[in-house]
Amino acid sequence: MHMTFPLPLPDEKSREALCKAWERQDLNRYLQRWERSTVQEMPHDMIAFTWRACDIGCGFGKFLLRESEQQPNRAYLGIDKGNLRGGNMLKRFAAAGRENLFGIHGNITPILARFPEQFFNQITVLYPNPWWPVKHRKKRWAYHPILPHLVKLLKPGGILTVTSNEAFYLSEWAYTLEHHPNIADMVSVYAGPIQENEGRTHFETRFLEEGTPCGELRHQKKSDVQA
Repeated sequence: MHMTFPLPLPDEKSREALCKAWERQDLNRYLQRWERSTVQEMPHDMIAFTWRACDIGCGFGKFLLRESEQQPNRAYLGIDKGNLRGGNMLKRFAAAGRENLFGIHGNITPILARFPEQFFNQITVLYPNPWWPVKHRKKRWAYHPILPHLVKLLKPGGILTVTSNEAFYLSEWAYTLEHHPNIADMVSVYAGPIQENEGRTHFETRFLEEGTPCGELRHQKKSDVQA
C-alpha cells in the first residue's frame, strides 16, 4: 500500500461510526468483564525511575531490549497478551537481567486501567492488529474505550506513538486524537514514514526487508496540562 502524508480523513461512514462509538464508550462498564479475573499489578520498582516508557503489544520485546540497553536510567515496560509472544517476552527480559526492564503477560485494558495518571513519558503501539473487517472495527484503537485513558497516563510533554503498514488505520488514529470529545490535549508532532533502518519489531523487520511502506504518527501531550 502506498503511504502518503498528510493522511486523508477517514471516509464519512467511518467518521460516523467513530462518533457513535465515542458516545457509547464506558471504560468502567467495559472493565467489568475482568472483575473476577486476576490482573497483574504495576511493577512497583518502576516508581524509582523518573522517566518511564510502555510498549503496548510488545511481542517478543525486541524494541524494549534495545532501548533499555541504550538508556539504563530509564524504565521500560512491555505488555503483551499472546501466549507465545508474551511468555517468550518474559523469558527474554529475565535473561537480559536489567533492573530497568519490566514485562507483563496479560490483556492491556485491565492492566493499564490500574496505572496512575501521568505515569509514562512515552507510550508506543507498534503495528497493532488492524482488524480490517468492518464487523471487527470496534476492536481498533480508535474505537476502544481505553484510548482516552491511555492519554491520561502520559505526563505533560509525553509522546504517544503508533506505527502501521495500513494508511486507513493511521488515519483513524489521527482523526480520533484530534476529534474525540474526551481527548483535548494532544498535538501532532510527526506524521510520516517510519524513521528506522533496523526493525523495532519482527513485523517491522519483515516490512523493511520486503520494502513495504510503513507510517508513524507521534502525538505529544501539551506541556501546560495540569495534574
